[in-house]
Amino acid sequence: MSSKRRAGRLAVDSDAELNRIQDALRTSEAEFRTLVETIPQIVWVTRPDGWHIDFNQYWLDYTGLTLEESLGFGWNPPFHPEDRERAAKRWLQATSSGEPYEIEYRLRRWDGVYRWMLGRALPMRDAKGNIVKWFGTCTDIDDLKRIQERLDEAQHVGKIGDWEYNPVTEKTIWSPVVYRLLGRDSRLGPPQNLYESAQLFDAESAVVLKKMMSLGVSTGQTQRFDLRTKTSGDNAAYVQIVAVPRKNDRGEVTGFFGTIQDISDRKHAELALRIRAQQQLLVASLGRLALSAASLDEVYAEAVSAIAQGLSVEFSNVLVLEGAQKNLVLQAGIGWKPGWIGQSVVDPQKQTHIYRVLESHDPVIIYDFREEPRFIRSDLLASHDIVSGIDVVVGGLEQPVGVLSAYSATVRHFSSDDASFLQGVANILSAAAERHWTNQRLSHMALHDSLTGLPNRLLLTDRLNVALSYAHRHHQHVALLFLDLDLFKHVNDVFGHAMGDQLLKEVAKRLSSCVRVEDTVSRQGGDEFIVALTGIKNAQEASTIAEKLLSVVTAPFTLEETDIVLGVSIGIACFPDDGENAETLMRNADTAMYVAKQLGRNRYQFYAPEMNMKALDYLTLESDLHRAIERNELFLMYQPQLALSTGEVLGLEALVRWQSPSRGLVSPGQFIPIAEHCGLIIPIGHWVLETACYQHAYWVAQGLTTGSIAVNISAHQFQQANFCERVSDVLSRTGLQPNLLELEVTEGVVMQGVEQVLDKLNALRELGVTLAIDDFGTGYSSLNYLQQFPLHRLKIDQSFTQELLSGQQSLAITKAIIQMGHSLGLGVLAEGIETKDQAVRLQALGCDAGQGFLYAKPLSVDDCEEYLRATIRD
Repeated sequence: MSSKRRAGRLAVDSDAELNRIQDALRTSEAEFRTLVETIPQIVWVTRPDGWHIDFNQYWLDYTGLTLEESLGFGWNPPFHPEDRERAAKRWLQATSSGEPYEIEYRLRRWDGVYRWMLGRALPMRDAKGNIVKWFGTCTDIDDLKRIQERLDEAQHVGKIGDWEYNPVTEKTIWSPVVYRLLGRDSRLGPPQNLYESAQLFDAESAVVLKKMMSLGVSTGQTQRFDLRTKTSGDNAAYVQIVAVPRKNDRGEVTGFFGTIQDISDRKHAELALRIRAQQQLLVASLGRLALSAASLDEVYAEAVSAIAQGLSVEFSNVLVLEGAQKNLVLQAGIGWKPGWIGQSVVDPQKQTHIYRVLESHDPVIIYDFREEPRFIRSDLLASHDIVSGIDVVVGGLEQPVGVLSAYSATVRHFSSDDASFLQGVANILSAAAERHWTNQRLSHMALHDSLTGLPNRLLLTDRLNVALSYAHRHHQHVALLFLDLDLFKHVNDVFGHAMGDQLLKEVAKRLSSCVRVEDTVSRQGGDEFIVALTGIKNAQEASTIAEKLLSVVTAPFTLEETDIVLGVSIGIACFPDDGENAETLMRNADTAMYVAKQLGRNRYQFYAPEMNMKALDYLTLESDLHRAIERNELFLMYQPQLALSTGEVLGLEALVRWQSPSRGLVSPGQFIPIAEHCGLIIPIGHWVLETACYQHAYWVAQGLTTGSIAVNISAHQFQQANFCERVSDVLSRTGLQPNLLELEVTEGVVMQGVEQVLDKLNALRELGVTLAIDDFGTGYSSLNYLQQFPLHRLKIDQSFTQELLSGQQSLAITKAIIQMGHSLGLGVLAEGIETKDQAVRLQALGCDAGQGFLYAKPLSVDDCEEYLRATIRD
């Protein structure tokens, strides 16, 4: 497959974490594709119906076709016309039987020349055994075919020795050519008997000779067979014997005559072809294993076995670079004495041929180490009397993985084909190593938090299960501490998320410094951490660690020359008292942590069973709230807002209420925090806005009011990207004039990301909507920011109104708010006015408007409408 096509294999549509994981996966796939491209032959993949779906670059280079021209049935035209029908029949036989097959045929090269190919194909099956595709190769055997053709011609025109043999007298007659073919001195004459003739051949051939002559005697039929002479090494000679029986009148065999011909070239060619075919099968098998093996050691072991078989050597090994010193370790091998596997085998200071391989990345072939002046034999080779060898580098993306070697204790002429085979195996090991390391990195990412490097919830659960099992058997305790940082959100809001991430890393380091090696500190996400203490004796030990954790977290953090002080709330659950499994302990520790927050934060709290009742009530309330929206159990009440100087009704505030069939009237103080926590506040807020606008538009149309309707907007609701568009849509659908809608937000909302908030406030002002800050004085507004915001009104929190007459501090704050609001050109409204004296004091301070029980409690729709009508009558 071309590099352009490989580059588009995967699509990236994920966050940065998944991008890194998928980049690693693409790297692994690219390495395997590189392996396919290193195989010196055509590689193709087809569906069971013969539709080709993939080719490697070798096919494109050989045929001159493009990938698009080749796919489908585009592979058919390059076949020689005389071979197409035969190849098609063989393909149908293979697909019918589901068995691997091979066939020889001629294939047209890009320049129009047809060359012979040896085609092989293997079926690839799914888990159910169904064939899903065929994987095939085409090997160029044209040269071998030409050799075979020339040998066939030589049988007709060459000199062929003839011979005669009498099995009764064992007399043998040879022609002169036979002596040359079998390497026998003609002065010795022919062998004296069949036994002596058999001694001229190797043991296996000697047996064949006797068997075939005996068969010729018994059957009276001509015998044709091949024999191998005793010549050793690569120069072994092969001859073909034709034995024709000579019979008497009764049909009895009385002798033989025949021919003998040297077929060594053809035999060597056939042997080379078989060796290369075997090597290709070994490489393919190793490649499949490399994709599925659980460990590199398994791949290494199979690799050295493949080398021993493919090159017929006594010794093979994989040397792997390990450690900072990059020592070569004998990771796997065949033929070596016990004790060498796993040992460092090369002294880095010695000038061995291995380091030439690592430096040059080229194969090194040694014919005879005893006569090699350039290199020093390593202790490994010297101790095994190694004479010949061949070594290739196992490459890597950044640096070599190691060296792959084959050795012989006798002189061996390793060829370039041997080097190619060895390099093919090395390329598989390289891809396998990269895949293994990629999987390790992916595994680490899957089990660890990407920001802090701490174990994530998955790894924590696994470790915790092991610890609980051990503690159960040995009657020990395990403590789980659930930590939630206090006020961390303010760090992100004020200093940004980059600073927040840096702070989380520092917190992780401090937490890790407080525990033992056998304990686990885990980040669960956000600002939540879990510490698992294993093998403790009692709960007191958990208390000691909790105090240490509180101490290190509350100590100031200095980041970018800024001191940041945090708190932490810790919940503790212990095995076996508070739970006997990981899930229960985590849940109970989480429950205890929330109790610690409710008790004032920055403290630790042990779990108690009664906490679950509160947690259950919370969850039940959340579940009921979900159904409340579906069942229309929410309704609105309205509280009038009046001008303090004239008593005129300036507007109304819409207040949401919940009438539960089972709980009765639920206080907003109960269900609003739950709605904010679980995300229901957004649909509730949208419903309140739309319902209030519909109702107020109706009252305005009825002439009951000309004032505004105030609607509270939650932080989650305001942060929605389409919030302004939603307000505009509601106004359009309800028909309410924009200037009659007042949106109330808290100080905390407008101070979160000032630039983004300012953009939204300006957009709302352009719609004509008025804006008010609710509960003013309880947050942390900046005067500099307030004067930038397009506000209409400040609302004084009712806590200041209630203490206005009794507390000098509340009086001072109220006075300051009124003066600041007026200086910014804003109206000021006081909430929670319950007495006439409060109203008088607020009017004296210059407060513009107010609302509270003094004027009216929150009213139902009908009561509010009657109130408005009464106001008009008055």
